[in-house]
Amino acid sequence: MLHYLKFTTFPVIAFAVMHVMFQGGPWMYAGIVALVLVVAVGDLLLPEDRTEPRFNNEFFLNFMLWLTLPLLMWVTLLFSWGVSSHDVLGIDGFMKDWFGYDRLAIQANTTWYQWFFGAVAGAFLFGAGGTNVGHELTHRTYSPRDMILGRWMLAFTCDASFAIEHVYGHHKNLGTPADPATAQRGDNVYTFVIKSWLGGYRSAWKLEKQRLAKFGYSVWDPIHSRMMRGNLMSLSLFASAYVLGGWWAVAMFWVMSAGGKTLLEIVNYMEHYGIVRRPEDKVEPRHSWNTNASVSTALLYALTRHSHHHAEADQEYWNLRSYRHAPMLPTGYLGTILLTLVPPLYKRVMTPLLNHWDEHFATPEEKKLAIEASLKSGMKGLKSAQLGKQQQAQSMSPAAV
Repeated sequence: MLHYLKFTTFPVIAFAVMHVMFQGGPWMYAGIVALVLVVAVGDLLLPEDRTEPRFNNEFFLNFMLWLTLPLLMWVTLLFSWGVSSHDVLGIDGFMKDWFGYDRLAIQANTTWYQWFFGAVAGAFLFGAGGTNVGHELTHRTYSPRDMILGRWMLAFTCDASFAIEHVYGHHKNLGTPADPATAQRGDNVYTFVIKSWLGGYRSAWKLEKQRLAKFGYSVWDPIHSRMMRGNLMSLSLFASAYVLGGWWAVAMFWVMSAGGKTLLEIVNYMEHYGIVRRPEDKVEPRHSWNTNASVSTALLYALTRHSHHHAEADQEYWNLRSYRHAPMLPTGYLGTILLTLVPPLYKRVMTPLLNHWDEHFATPEEKKLAIEASLKSGMKGLKSAQLGKQQQAQSMSPAAV
């Protein structure tokens, strides 16, 4: 039973955080505080989750995923209603009469920057919920229902491209220069987010254009183009926010949407950071950074078991194995995300892990690629860079000539 209950972590935290935040004022910081204390600290204090149970009730496990879409709609409604200058759908009267909740009084006592921090917490819900679950569901190309639900979840972060580029591009190209979602050694997370964001969109546009050309359709076709349909889905969500709460609601939705997309790109940054692979070689568990941190695994529906995900991309989240001997992140997902935000610290932490990967996971061919990548990175402490410099010095010595 506990193995089932752990996958209720995301909806439980989401509902609890939103309830507390909408007391207004300083309570708007509750979401960020809860994420750091519960997730990041929880990952550090609790033992790793290496369990690999066999589940029988798959409906419950799927229902936890499907619940994400109404939850995202609820978050959007709450923020749009919260900043609205008028009574949206008569909710004010209902809440005041039945629960004594005076939204306008709470709104008056909440500053703009408190609303902003609340929206940042909402962005984590959009990313950890919408993007993460959308990622799981859009891998299920055998299920039209799950694909549609997944694409709607991705629409909350304006990410129509993800369902195309991630499934048909990233999983094919990871670890190579052709993959915009693979961070090279020495990459700064802030520039990477922009590079991956734009590169992923361009790649998805190209893939969809090639697919539609086979059937004689244009990528601009709003009926047949998955890119255009996805963009229109996102536009409809912005329009809904405006109808519910005006331009302030649009601003709140944009913060959550852009923040959720940024969170995805930071996760992309750390999941394959510095790992190299030849395009002709099979993707293996060693080509992804893994973690079995307990809270992250439960909250993110085992996305943390990324090594197995890339080895068998069609596996449902409850079937992913811990792969305890795969390359490991320094801590859980949120803790690692916080590390990436301080680039010098992140590089310092990752240097010994990259040295370990080069020595214990890289093939002879990949060791050569690692030398090139390390030399190009300019990172200090990488043994492959030192080896490369020695090789260059030997090739230029009189004895070599």
